[in-house]
Amino acid sequence: MSKYTVVVTDHDFADLSIERDGLSDIAEVVELTDGVGKEAANAHATLAEADAVINLRYDLDAAAIDALDSCQVISRYGIGVDNIDTEAAAERDIPVTNVPDYCLEEVSMHALSMFLALSRGLTNYDANVAVGGWDRDAAVPIHRFSTQTVGVVGYGAIGRAVGERAAALGADVVASDPFLTEDDVADDPASLLAFEEVLAQSDFVTVHSPLTPETRGLFDADAFAQMADSAYFVNVARGPIVDDDALLDALYDDEIAGAGLDVFPEEPPTPDHSLRDHPDVITTPHVAWYSEEANEQRRHTVTDIVRTVLEGGEPENVVND
Repeated sequence: MSKYTVVVTDHDFADLSIERDGLSDIAEVVELTDGVGKEAANAHATLAEADAVINLRYDLDAAAIDALDSCQVISRYGIGVDNIDTEAAAERDIPVTNVPDYCLEEVSMHALSMFLALSRGLTNYDANVAVGGWDRDAAVPIHRFSTQTVGVVGYGAIGRAVGERAAALGADVVASDPFLTEDDVADDPASLLAFEEVLAQSDFVTVHSPLTPETRGLFDADAFAQMADSAYFVNVARGPIVDDDALLDALYDDEIAGAGLDVFPEEPPTPDHSLRDHPDVITTPHVAWYSEEANEQRRHTVTDIVRTVLEGGEPENVVND
């Protein structure tokens, strides 16, 4: 009989073979829901039996945390933990962990891919050719990427990876991050500026901030008004960082040239959402993190963290005190 119970709140994998194989000798792995972020019947009763919780997008609010009678760790399949009440967990002496490095390459490359597609007018040209056109003017003007400035808002690990890749292609890079000083970026290709300066100076603005009360709605009408009318906006971080209505107004009023969006405030967005088919917007379904390698890495990491804690060790990547 297994010594421990590990509850996986939700996932989007074919099965939990990686988790079960990694914990089979010490724990039973139990699924709470049958889909991503779904509600579950008798959820609190199941959580009460958990010695560890592995989480994707299920809302672990204060009530859910309070149901954890014997939980030793909550380990999330990802970087952001905005769906977990980390303070409530800290009050219960439950460490919350994440996987901070599993998709640095994927997310940074996804953002860069959006820069390049937007800057080269690929969607406009593709649409033009698809209907029988052959018009060079379908996406003018186009400028050399090496003449452009990329502005990175949120210069953590992913923001740095984006900056390094953009600089490698010849772009100038500026960044804003309230937690950094000039000394912190002394060896980086980016120049550290105030948020407003990044907006004003950039041809591409890409956001890589976590979702916090301070960043929710950070990109509002005022922010878009400060960007150049030739600039592009990219969000592969969290949807609620952006005011969708303000973004739509900025696009319709030609305050910015276009956008690349991997995330939305509500996912999936409604079928009639105006950003889905806007001609100047590239959208993807929250997949910037994805590669087969990244997916396996995050699963192995959370499994290893849970195993370490259940065997009496200290967890890595703790995000709450």
